[in-house]
Amino acid sequence: MKSKGTVTVFGAGSWGTAIAKVLAENSFDVLLWGRESNVVNSIERFRENKLFLPGIKLPRSIHPRNDLDDDCFNVKFLIFSVPTQYIRTFLKTIKTKIKKDSILINASKGIEQKSMSSIYEIFNDVIPNVKSRYLTISGPSFAQDVARRLPTAVSIASFNSSVLSKTKSLFDNDYFRTYTSNDVIGVEIGGSVKNVIAIGAGIIDGVGHSESTKAAFITRGLYETRILAERLGAKRSTFLGLSGVGDLMLTAYGNQSRNRNLGFMLGKGSKLKKILSSTQMVAEGYFTSKAIHKVIKKSKVSSPILESIYGILYRNQDPKNLITNLLKKDVITDI
Repeated sequence: MKSKGTVTVFGAGSWGTAIAKVLAENSFDVLLWGRESNVVNSIERFRENKLFLPGIKLPRSIHPRNDLDDDCFNVKFLIFSVPTQYIRTFLKTIKTKIKKDSILINASKGIEQKSMSSIYEIFNDVIPNVKSRYLTISGPSFAQDVARRLPTAVSIASFNSSVLSKTKSLFDNDYFRTYTSNDVIGVEIGGSVKNVIAIGAGIIDGVGHSESTKAAFITRGLYETRILAERLGAKRSTFLGLSGVGDLMLTAYGNQSRNRNLGFMLGKGSKLKKILSSTQMVAEGYFTSKAIHKVIKKSKVSSPILESIYGILYRNQDPKNLITNLLKKDVITDI
């Protein structure tokens, strides 16, 4: 089948590789940049990302590379799947190479710890005139599921409706569907904060609390997320959609969830340092928790669930006391 053109994906982790596979199966040639030379070599030799997406054969129209050469930037669409805490540094490295008319699509989730910035705000700080050509994609989507062609739906948001219509066709096929939104703030906050709540949900599972307890916890966590996000300019309706309740459900209940599994191990009594050092996969909720703690303080919003998870991750509070402490604060009340 004739190629529809070339797209660049920065970041050859599990999600970046899965996105590259979607694009390749939609008849695009994909330049997949990876920081790790062993990942690039694995894709070149075996057509498989053995480190981050094992067991998935990748199309030959995915071209892995370590170098950030001009070919990566001589394309219309640039997709970023870089861990949130490294995005600013990465953008500063490549900003002079990005064309003025390139469309920039963020596929990462999180909030920068140091600055408390959303990913859009990081892009806006570093790249000139980015607002009209920036999109963010988020929703309930495990990389393995997408790579295995299991039906998945996500949100894609932009301030610019014409850019949304141009970009949607990149991704949509018979197993991957995007739904458009103009609420960039809400989509990014929903995709970020759900990772923190998922850590708490995992703690509840690890400690051995009931499903009823977990459901109440997740519901109230979503409520806190929405109240905070509205204070920051998001739309309430976003949190009833894919990048709100949809993504939260998957991340809080799914066995593939890195954030839920981090919390589960904490609930079982494992030490945080050991959990974090035991895998090369990034559980963004750990970093987001510290950033969102700062945002909560600045916004003066009551968020006892999010603050309790922060206390466990950064103040050595006992995970076994998570629910007891929240009940003392009268958290589980009427919405």
